[in-house]
Amino acid sequence: MKHIALGISILLLAACSAPQQQQTLTTYTTLGTPEYIDVGSEGLSVGDSYVRRGEVSFSEGGPVVGEYYSQATIVYHDEANGESARSFFKEIILPDGSIYKMDFVATSNSQAVAGEHMHSGALIGGTGAYAGIRGTYTLEISASGQTVDVMTYWLGQ
Repeated sequence: MKHIALGISILLLAACSAPQQQQTLTTYTTLGTPEYIDVGSEGLSVGDSYVRRGEVSFSEGGPVVGEYYSQATIVYHDEANGESARSFFKEIILPDGSIYKMDFVATSNSQAVAGEHMHSGALIGGTGAYAGIRGTYTLEISASGQTVDVMTYWLGQ
């Protein structure tokens, strides 16, 4: 009888610690004009922020299902070489909960001129149906201001 109880306990423990299935969620937004917060000397400098708010859909041109808020704060700026780095934080608010994203994004003048940008970062948490979310995302911004945000994640503790 002890062997059966031990076997069942081991099976239950294995089921509880089994990795969660990886999932993918893609969202689409139109990038609006950011609000610029100039905290240092006039013009771009460390500490300045760009904040945005916009609508989120699950398909390109599809119905609005939520909204997002983002903040990019300049943490490095080299005007002579046209380079900067920004800490990036974003909340995506969906009907079943929120997803939180974070990254450090390096940019150069050549990227700004092209109007296109892509970066990858970490999914760091969530609420509701997304509680315990962990994973990565890739955000691609086209020259027209359309964004595609592909999140690869698993849910767990």
